[in-house]
Amino acid sequence: VVEDGYEFFADRQLVTIFSAPNYCGEFDNAGAMMSVDETLMCSFQILKPAEKKSKYLYGSSNAAMVKPGTGQTGVK
Repeated sequence: VVEDGYEFFADRQLVTIFSAPNYCGEFDNAGAMMSVDETLMCSFQILKPAEKKSKYLYGSSNAAMVKPGTGQTGVK
């Protein structure tokens, strides 16, 4: 995992692209997409990680835990 979404190696003859921003929810890395035009010029689009959401809802006397991936709380 690299912070900027891509990294060059071997005198810029090889590039590794990381397509998963915020990898596994544990890293604050960006992802990237690489485009190659007809003259073989490479350009990158950086995919910044989304802001991390809190696992808990606040604002009432009963904090409710959110079930991961569902957006639903355990409180009815």
